[in-house]
This record gives sequence, structure tokens and C-alpha cells, in this order.
Amino acid sequence: MKIKTAIVSLLFVPFLVFAQNGALPGAGLTPESSFYFIDKLGEALREFFTFSPEGKAHLQIAFAAERVAEIKIVLETKGVDAKGLEVAEARLREHLGDAAEIVIKQKNKGKDVSQLAKELNDNFEEPKSALSDSFKAEKKALEAKEDDLKNQIKAARRVGDNAKVEALTQELRQVKTQLELLELKEEELEDDLDKEEEKLEDEMNAREEAEEAIREAKEEKAEIIEEAQEEGLELPANTFAAFDNLLTQAKSAYQAGNYQEAERLAEQAGDTIENIEDVMEELEEQKKELEDEEEENENEENDTEEDGEE
Repeated sequence: MKIKTAIVSLLFVPFLVFAQNGALPGAGLTPESSFYFIDKLGEALREFFTFSPEGKAHLQIAFAAERVAEIKIVLETKGVDAKGLEVAEARLREHLGDAAEIVIKQKNKGKDVSQLAKELNDNFEEPKSALSDSFKAEKKALEAKEDDLKNQIKAARRVGDNAKVEALTQELRQVKTQLELLELKEEELEDDLDKEEEKLEDEMNAREEAEEAIREAKEEKAEIIEEAQEEGLELPANTFAAFDNLLTQAKSAYQAGNYQEAERLAEQAGDTIENIEDVMEELEEQKKELEDEEEENENEENDTEEDGEE
């Protein structure tokens, strides 16, 4: 029983700690360890015993946080050349990709995923910041080593120790290569993570964008009606038929949680306003022509009356 309890603690406690306070979990075993497969097995079991899509998505973010912790340890202890670094980075990409995929699948089933996407995005903010700090710390350490080697080379040259100059110069080249590799890895990883986060942000913002599109369409209709009243124009009864139909569809899509479709339909409804504006221009021209004709007839009548009086 004690062994079973210990195993459960080993598998689930890191996730529970992260879920409760959002802090970066301990790295535990890193990809550099020959026992790293135990870590992967533990995560597979945690995923197996998580049943809801929302829970699985949150679990992937927790796993991503653990990968960040591993990257931090590997950078500090093994450096940017370590093979374990590539393993941790690859798994980090996979976790975020899996989380985004779960969100998208739930959205395609007609579920409102905006809140889930926001939670996942918020939960990864601290690990993402820690990841950036880890790369900055390693870069700072390499730059300090670079400066130290340059000073040692100058000192060796002053005393004419050519052998030491050559050895230090070779070591300096390696440090510069590591700096370049570090910057490349950081840039590539940052780009990949941004792409996955953008997927979550798209779902997170979809609801607000749909609401805004529907609100703007309503405002455009109200403006047209107000303008027609000010100009004294009587719009045909079916003027807003296409608009109203599209906006009704947009509202239905919104209620169903299909926010991107709701936004598209609301924007289409707004596009029909351009046709209504053309109708209003025609009505204004007709009104002006009628007024000009009435004024001309009135002038002719006045001229006739004046001629009769003469």
C-alpha cells in the first residue's frame, strides 16, 4: 500500500502543485538521465486517468511547464550542446500543439472554448517567462566566459605564451559557437511556441470579435435609418431583408458557440449596408428631381398668372 501511494504521489503531485499555484514545477528526471523513460511513463499514466478534454488540455500545459523546468536544468548543467535539450524542446512543442488541437476539436464540436483557451494561455505565461529567463541566463554566462577568455588571451600575449594563446583562442571559438547556437535555438523555439499560442489566442478572442461584429452591424443599420429619417426618405419595406436574415444567422451561430461563423455572417450583414446606401442615393436623387420639377412647375404657374394680370 505504501509503495502504491508513493507511485501515485510521484505521478500526480507535480501536476497538482502546478495546477494550484501556477509555479514552475521541479524538473525531476531530465532527458539526460537514462531513467527518463520513467518520467514519460508517469505522464502517460496521468493522461490515461484524465478523462475530460478540458482536463487533458490543462494536463498538456502542466507537462509543458515540466519541459521548461527540464530545459532550465539542462542549460545550467550541460549547456546548449546537450542532446537532452533538443528532446525537452521537442516535447515542449508537442505539448502545446496537443493542447491547441484539443481546443480546436472541441470548438469544431460546437462547444464554447474561449474560456478554456484563455485559461490555458494564462497558465503558460509563467513557464514561458521562465523559459525566456533561462535562455537569458545562459547567454549572460556565455558572454561572461567570452569576456574572461579575451582577457586571458591578452594576458598570455603580453608574456609571450603562444601555446596558451592558441588554446584559449580555440576555447573562445567554441564559446562563440555556443552563443550563436543558443540564439538560434531560442529564436526557433520562440517562433514555434508563438504559433501554438496564436491558435489558442484565436479561439480566446473569437467570442469578443463575434460580439463586436454583431454590434457594429446593428450600429450601421441604426445609422442608415437615422440618416433616412433626417433626409425625409421612405425606405422600401424589404430594404433590410438580406441584412436581417444574415444578422439572425449570425446571432444563432453565436448562441451555438460558433463564433468565427457568427463573425463572418455579421460582417456579411454589414456588407449589405453598402447596397442600402446605393438605394438611398437613388432615393435622394429622385427626391431632388421631384423637388426641382415641382419648383419648376410652380415657377411656370407664377409666370402664367403674371402674364394674365398684364
